[in-house]
Amino acid sequence: MGRPTGGGGALFNLSKSGSGNVGTEIWVNLGVILAGRSNWIGSATWTSPSKATVFELRTNTSGKSTGTIANTSLLDSSAVRAGQSVNRDLYKGGALYITTVLGTGTEHWWLRITSKSATAGSYIYKVSYTEQ
Repeated sequence: MGRPTGGGGALFNLSKSGSGNVGTEIWVNLGVILAGRSNWIGSATWTSPSKATVFELRTNTSGKSTGTIANTSLLDSSAVRAGQSVNRDLYKGGALYITTVLGTGTEHWWLRITSKSATAGSYIYKVSYTEQ
């Protein structure tokens, strides 16, 4: 499979975004990876308004569907200080690209958010991607 192309439109024309609260760990299901497709990640913004967190973008390994360390592979990781955001350029103009596993219709992609503090704190995320 080659690198994604724009096809006349925006290269990373899809996005996932959301927010919530995290104690020490939460897994956010970003959805099923379609059969015969993979998700090519363009950029991500991780925001942690109230406490320091680590955001991990993960993909299931082939044939797996649950959000666990054993069933996923790490695509990207970023530490975010309390009250700050981190913007990640994961495509880097084509020099580097991040992609999920080639889907069979079973696999998902995930956002794992962790913190050393058990006190609840909020998180916000946005990931831009395309299906290829």
